[in-house]
Amino acid sequence: MRAMRAVLFAIGIVGFTVGCGGEPGPKKYDISGTVKFEGKEIVEGDIMFVPDDKSIGPEGAKIANGKYSMRAREGKNRVEIRATRVIVGKKGSMGEDWVDQFVPEKYNSKSTLSADISAAKTTHDFDMTK
Repeated sequence: MRAMRAVLFAIGIVGFTVGCGGEPGPKKYDISGTVKFEGKEIVEGDIMFVPDDKSIGPEGAKIANGKYSMRAREGKNRVEIRATRVIVGKKGSMGEDWVDQFVPEKYNSKSTLSADISAAKTTHDFDMTK
């Protein structure tokens, strides 16, 4: 009986240790950068890093005054950037402000942007054009 308890205790310790090994998958690194469109900083928007490894979910952050800061998993990522702006003087059918998604889809839903996240490269800047 004592031997059985010792075996169960050892199995429990191993299971606990394995279960507390941290986040699964690639390491995460603190990254940051600037985001511009047509040479001007994006005032407000969103940036997302989508790993090439489809078993890993994307990481995202807010862009504020042309800057972002976040944690992202190491490896090759497709980068998606979205931002909107109010079109002054234009209204929707209910009188609401007209909002324009001004970043072309080649930088978001059909993004051609990429970034390789690693300990050696933690700054990723993007300057997009029409």
